Amino acid sequence: MDKRDRDLLAGLARVNTDIGKVTLDLLTSQHSDENYAAGLRKLGRDLVQIGAALARRARELDGQDEYLDPFGIEAVATDPSP
Repeated sequence: MDKRDRDLLAGLARVNTDIGKVTLDLLTSQHSDENYAAGLRKLGRDLVQIGAALARRARELDGQDEYLDPFGIEAVATDPSP
């Protein structure tokens, strides 16, 4: 495991922590549809990004340089929100 793998797993740990926090917020404070949608969007974006990064790294370790989306969805590496 190299530094890049440690950073990837640290990112996964962060997402895991955020999932719990955001989920609890969504369960307890559904005062506005706008805030609820933002929470759902954050969860979805974080999960797609970390999932794509994990799958991409696995493909590298398997010796598959060509990137093909393993999930059949389009995932971006950066936050597309303004």
